[in-house]
Amino acid sequence: MLDILIRGGTIVDGTGNPRFTGDVGICGEKIVEISRNIQKPAKKVIDATGLIVSPGFIDVHSHDDLAVLHDESMLSKLMQGVTTTIVGNCGLGPTPVSAESKQGLRSYIEPVLGAWPVAENAFGFASLKSYEQGVSNSNHCLNIAALVAHGALRIHVKAFSSDVATPDEVVRMQNLLQEEMEAGALGLSLGLMYAPGCFADKAELISLAEVVKRNKGIVTAHIRGEGDLLLSSLHEMFDIAREVGVPVHISHLKAVGIRNWGSVDQAIEAIQHARDVGLDVTCDVYPYAAGSTTITSLLPPSALQGGLEKILERLHDPEVCIHTRRALEQPGDGWDNVALLTGFDRVVLTSTPSQNVKQYEGMTFAEIAEKMDCDAIDAYLQVMRLSGGRDTIVIHHMDENDVRKVIQFEYAAIGSDGLPSPDGHPHPRLYGTFPKYIAKYVREEKLLSLEEAIRKITSFSTQRFQLCKRGTILPENYADIVIFDAEKITDKATYAKPRQLPEGVVYVMVNGHLVIEQQSLTNRFPGGFLARNCSL
Repeated sequence: MLDILIRGGTIVDGTGNPRFTGDVGICGEKIVEISRNIQKPAKKVIDATGLIVSPGFIDVHSHDDLAVLHDESMLSKLMQGVTTTIVGNCGLGPTPVSAESKQGLRSYIEPVLGAWPVAENAFGFASLKSYEQGVSNSNHCLNIAALVAHGALRIHVKAFSSDVATPDEVVRMQNLLQEEMEAGALGLSLGLMYAPGCFADKAELISLAEVVKRNKGIVTAHIRGEGDLLLSSLHEMFDIAREVGVPVHISHLKAVGIRNWGSVDQAIEAIQHARDVGLDVTCDVYPYAAGSTTITSLLPPSALQGGLEKILERLHDPEVCIHTRRALEQPGDGWDNVALLTGFDRVVLTSTPSQNVKQYEGMTFAEIAEKMDCDAIDAYLQVMRLSGGRDTIVIHHMDENDVRKVIQFEYAAIGSDGLPSPDGHPHPRLYGTFPKYIAKYVREEKLLSLEEAIRKITSFSTQRFQLCKRGTILPENYADIVIFDAEKITDKATYAKPRQLPEGVVYVMVNGHLVIEQQSLTNRFPGGFLARNCSL
């Protein structure tokens, strides 16, 4: 007897092959049969007539590292059809952490991972194994897979120093990385726009990439620049792929700043050329023309030395503020001045932990400047001083036509890059990425067939990150399945009201268990920790 029989749905199996009408039989955690008409009895029958039956969606670029430990339902993801979330992105993560590095790491990454109520001495995990144990000890609906965060590695070994890593320090980072890879990490993530990743030279990155290559993993990268430095930053990653022979994945490919709009064409051509000459390079994208990041990410690298505590200490020095203002007023020398490329009238303060600046949430820095009776740069620096620099911002710095082009690129996956937080106003991508992707680019604009769109968020993603037996509806695969109405699926989250759940997802199944039934939680928690190239 089957545990669950999905009857009469339109199956889009994740391979990119044409859809067909049929039944799916499930026993325990696995799919056991796919047929036009399964005759076996079942404990539960789901009538999927008129609905799409698809593999569960994979969020290849999330920052859910801590959220999955504190939000057991992760409704913001489940209602999008997401069944697996990949954490540790952009070089930012809560592992590996030492007793000495806890405080500095926590203060720096909270704007990205969320200011969850964690006791100071309980923050972070010594290793991926201890993180996995934390996941195992918590109720959670989603499957979780992890990259090793380069920033955490570097902070563990040399804090927020801007110095080039010594040979001994590189070896220590390699050893830590080797332990994390042996524990099942998917690979290494770089955050080369953030401190301390921005201080790493290519020799350090190559040395770490060699460990990833030896363990058959992948290197993902938030590249050094996505504006004026877009192409040179891509070529830095191509050089690493070429020298080491390691697969490379470019995070959230985009072109930042009006004068750079359209350069996505060259970026896509560069990735395609790299592939044509034998390099294993792919990318991902989110379906929005605005990004979200930490407030400190707009500062020049010279201002990021020493971590958040030192940043704030310097910002109380009038001479340093003058120097920082000058840096923000002119093109970056070896860094992308995103504030200048975009303009502070397109940078929005979205979340802050400080009551001193809560009144400004949802405002651009141009609007905050009016309230403060100063100019936008002064408003930006004042907000950081008042709030402790733990704020999140949304930047409207991209062109929708560029977004469309990356979404259509054959070798682009989809990731939310959502920044979860217990309060505040997150970017709407946290709640709306996958329904918007299908509603806008498949149903409305017809840029992709549904089959191709589903392939990008299922089998392409699982193959890229070596999550075996997932991403396709095939016998013996794990039953991570989403059932949705292709005519009704849509995002509801907006920049003004981002915490709105999408519509159209009717059922979600994780490891053979229904976690969403008729658009409601079932209070089952079957999610697991997924190791590289391993089943649950």
